[in-house]
Amino acid sequence: MYEAYLAAGAPTLSEMATAIGDVSADDDMVKAAPSRDTIQRIIRLPVLPARQADVVALVIVLTRMVGGEAEHAAQRAARLWLDARLERPLGQPIHELDPIDLEVHRAIEVEDSRSSRASELPAYVTRPHDRELRLAVQRAVVRGESQLVMLVGGSSTGKTRACWEAVQQLPEGWRLWHPIDPERPGAALADLPQVGARTVVWINESHHYLLTPDQGIGEQVAAGLRELLRDPSRAPVIVLGTIWPEYRGQLMAEPVPGGVDPHAQARALLSGHELTVPTAFDETAMLELSAKSRTDPRLAYARERAEDGHITQYLAGAPELLARFEAAPPGARAVILAAMDARRIGHRLDLPQAFLAGASEGYLTDHEWDMLAENWLEEAFAYASRPVRGARGILTRRRPRRGEPTTVDPVFRLADYLEQHGRQTRRTQRIPSSMWESALHHNKSGRALARFAGACGLLRVAFHLERKAAASGIDEAARRAGDVLRKAGRENDALQWYQKAGGAGDPEAALWAGQLLWQQGRVWDALDWFDQAARTGLAESAAAKAWSMLHSVGSRARAKDWMGEGGPVLKEQPDESLAGWKRPQRLRLTEEVESLLAQGRTERALNLLQVTGEEWPSVFRRGAVILKEHGLIDEAVRWFEMAFTAGDIGAAWRAGRTLREQGRDDEAIEWYQRGAYAGDRTALQRVAYLMRDRGRLDEAVEWAQRAADTGDKSAFGLAVDFLDLQGKHREAAQLAAYGWDLDGMISEPWDADDEL
Repeated sequence: MYEAYLAAGAPTLSEMATAIGDVSADDDMVKAAPSRDTIQRIIRLPVLPARQADVVALVIVLTRMVGGEAEHAAQRAARLWLDARLERPLGQPIHELDPIDLEVHRAIEVEDSRSSRASELPAYVTRPHDRELRLAVQRAVVRGESQLVMLVGGSSTGKTRACWEAVQQLPEGWRLWHPIDPERPGAALADLPQVGARTVVWINESHHYLLTPDQGIGEQVAAGLRELLRDPSRAPVIVLGTIWPEYRGQLMAEPVPGGVDPHAQARALLSGHELTVPTAFDETAMLELSAKSRTDPRLAYARERAEDGHITQYLAGAPELLARFEAAPPGARAVILAAMDARRIGHRLDLPQAFLAGASEGYLTDHEWDMLAENWLEEAFAYASRPVRGARGILTRRRPRRGEPTTVDPVFRLADYLEQHGRQTRRTQRIPSSMWESALHHNKSGRALARFAGACGLLRVAFHLERKAAASGIDEAARRAGDVLRKAGRENDALQWYQKAGGAGDPEAALWAGQLLWQQGRVWDALDWFDQAARTGLAESAAAKAWSMLHSVGSRARAKDWMGEGGPVLKEQPDESLAGWKRPQRLRLTEEVESLLAQGRTERALNLLQVTGEEWPSVFRRGAVILKEHGLIDEAVRWFEMAFTAGDIGAAWRAGRTLREQGRDDEAIEWYQRGAYAGDRTALQRVAYLMRDRGRLDEAVEWAQRAADTGDKSAFGLAVDFLDLQGKHREAAQLAAYGWDLDGMISEPWDADDEL
């Protein structure tokens, strides 16, 4: 080949491609028309070309360019190509292969599997079809008989993984050939004659090989496989295939009498060699799953969440869900993000369509919003609801069963794997105002959402969510509305809501009503509410409050009526000396490792730590602490970074603190920010404190507000404190009492009766 290329004067790719195109249609000697890319690979790559016909066609054209004898050159090239192919058999040794490259589906990741040295695939659970498959493999190895097994099953039922587990039994010397280049049926046709003994022919998704647009090609592949299987000179070989039931049905359909039989070879190939893979795990498989889930967190996660035994679909479908989310068009992505955030802030499982539609607007930029189609919302829900690998889609419409209440507005549930993903990746993201506005319009039970809004400092939103829930007759909502006002220092407004809730039978609200009345000096009114709390379920707490109040105003006789002569009896406090006895003892590094770290020989220390069996993040974190103790700050930060990369988001603020202690504040801020972006809410507060210490109080308030936006309620108090430190006492008091508006500005004073 290369000799012919040089003799022709090293023509360009375009010249060679054009020359082949000019002769391939009219010349019987030229039986292939390799593309420009194929020609480039043949000329430049130091590997044997995949197709003999491509090589011969190119040699013929190059030889003719210099007036040589093309027929002789073609024969020589064909012979040399075959000799090279036989010199190195098809396929690769099985131990060198990656199951993912063979199209075994990736499995879910959960927190424990990310931070540990878990294998790429979860532990395998054996099912009845696995035993049949392994028997076929044993017949090939022990008896030397060629075997074909075609696994038939729906999407993500575990067909390809079962084949992978079966070939792991094969002894040294077996190879696996997966024909895919340049396209599957063509690759199979080209090289089937070269398949030798002790080869696994891997035809995953067999419809690509047997059910081709050109029926003749699929039949040629089937005939070639049949010939391979019955050729004793090439035995033993194992042909492993997978196929969906609908494709299998097309291939196995009997032809119309007297009509054309388009799949005769394929039907003859498959008959008697099919093995069905069940859709769900049976009871025996579930028992084995339970045992193996103790050591594999992915199996445990799937066992708890997969429906009706659909374990493999859940394991394989979840990564596809994530991929579909990441590839979603803007409208669908906005709806999915709204669902993620709604669950993150406490919305119940059922998410009304109208609520998601309203909330999703805040997840679209102005450009994206303007470019949406008129039916974008319909398209978004269709995209998010499409099933994935035989399992539920990102959003699943929940249909009420007989006897359940029906709703006018459809409701959806978010796939729990994406819910978990959202909680982990979006925990430091601000909730857009459209979410709160939609919640106020469409949510009737906003208690959890109200708590989150209150933690964010959106006091007016929190109050109105509670107020709306109270108007709908939701238990405790009126008391929670009072809680919002009381915590903002607005006791008089809170009292009205506590009295409303206490009068409806809420004992905690009655207790708070009594407490606030006592603070106002209205002892006998307070006593009535303590009595109400006692009668509705909080007798002991109410009695203690009443006794303390009456005793403080000198009414000891009435106090005795409530609690007796001795007053309230305090329960014994736990023995503090025993409080920590259950804490796991801290693992200690050996003196050798400590010495190596102290000497700065971190790579040697790392090698020793790797064999301790510890999880990676904790190994790196422990090493960083020791390095820090020995004054090796840069090395300590590097080890914190390794822990952070391995999944320990808390390592970011530890690195930041280490740098801050050295006066390297700018670097510390960068680490705090990295932690925040990775989902560590406390990192935002730490930046706020650092800004305060540097006298940059405006920025400190901004960072405290960013922390509060994530639902970190202590950060709201920080913002108030930092405003006070600036001397902005009026703004601090106003923020404490009224919170922030949805636009991030301090709210103007508002009354409980005001509409939002």
